[in-house]
Amino acid sequence: MQLYLFNPENDLALADGNANYCAPPSANKIAYDLSTLPLWFADEEDFVLLPDAIHTDYYNTYSQIFKFPQLFTSNNNNSITHCTPWGWSLQIRKRFTNMGFSDEVLPSIETINKLRELSNRKVTIEILKKLSNKGIDVPPLPQYITTTEEVGEFICSMPLSVIKAPWSGSGKGIAWGLGRREIPIEHFAKGVIRRQGGVICEKFLNKAVDFAMEFYFKNGKISFKGYSLFKSTKGVYSGNILADDFEIEKFLNSYNPQTSLSQVKSSLISVLEVIFNGFEYEGYFGVDMMIYSDEENKYHINPCVELNLRMNMGAASRILYDKHIESGKTGEYNVVYFKHKGEALSLDVEYKTKYPLILKNGKISSGYLNLSPITEESDYVVYVIIENNKYQSSLSSLYNR
Repeated sequence: MQLYLFNPENDLALADGNANYCAPPSANKIAYDLSTLPLWFADEEDFVLLPDAIHTDYYNTYSQIFKFPQLFTSNNNNSITHCTPWGWSLQIRKRFTNMGFSDEVLPSIETINKLRELSNRKVTIEILKKLSNKGIDVPPLPQYITTTEEVGEFICSMPLSVIKAPWSGSGKGIAWGLGRREIPIEHFAKGVIRRQGGVICEKFLNKAVDFAMEFYFKNGKISFKGYSLFKSTKGVYSGNILADDFEIEKFLNSYNPQTSLSQVKSSLISVLEVIFNGFEYEGYFGVDMMIYSDEENKYHINPCVELNLRMNMGAASRILYDKHIESGKTGEYNVVYFKHKGEALSLDVEYKTKYPLILKNGKISSGYLNLSPITEESDYVVYVIIENNKYQSSLSSLYNR
């Protein structure tokens, strides 16, 4: 039996690299507000750790409707065979150790150090090189640069570019080059190089679609678990489109990219199994990709924008769809931040009236559902809206609206 815990601050903990890392209040607030998220993707025989009574009340309400995992208490310690947080770092390993868990149910420190190494964005360069050697169409290779002078030269060499920290949280640690030297981006690069050793510099691509392939790694083998069709603005994730894998693949293929999705998938699995050789990690991971257009308006797949070596919103929404949503339906999975007290609760009240929840054979057929408890104090909310058959939209219109 596994123990699930939502720790979205994990990317920041990996960047820090210290077992005693303390997350900022904003990251702790996300973890608190959305702590019920694993209820929607963990198996029934497993356990989920929730922080307090608000989340337990939510569990008690919705576990009467949906098939949820069990709630964890310290009395269940001996039942746990694997601890399964959102992501692994030395910090979360220490947290589990402090809860009384032994090394037998935790990955070794060596495994976590290897995971941190593989989570460095410069691994993307290695992946793209190996894919290119297999005949896969790839964009201009990113560069790993260790001096601010070279960063400035790279930025000036093209009209638009993207500069990334090797480790950072979602949407963070990214700056945008505009073809000229600018003090803010030089300060950004200098700081990242001082803390992390270098930066990844890439040509800006004219994105048409963000998507990902979700995988599971166990005993040296990788299995494909589905597609994630998601939305982001300047690297900041906002949500997923919920649909059958078949429909997502059909939507992506409508762009007629130069390389087929099946070629990318099989080659990527082959490449990653070599890169992961000897790695003892077990769990989900995602590879962010994009469809982009070139100067001749031809579409290409960037087969590795980023490797997310952890659970992620794309995988969570994929499992949620397959477990809890009626097959063939489409909808949206949204993660939203509200700046002002009470705004989240107002939306919750409005949407429950505007999009009444309808279930069919224990699965969501249409309507709105909050995947986390919502109160006056909620800052972060994750919810789904599944469209009614009568008004069901195409994936193209859903994605672009």
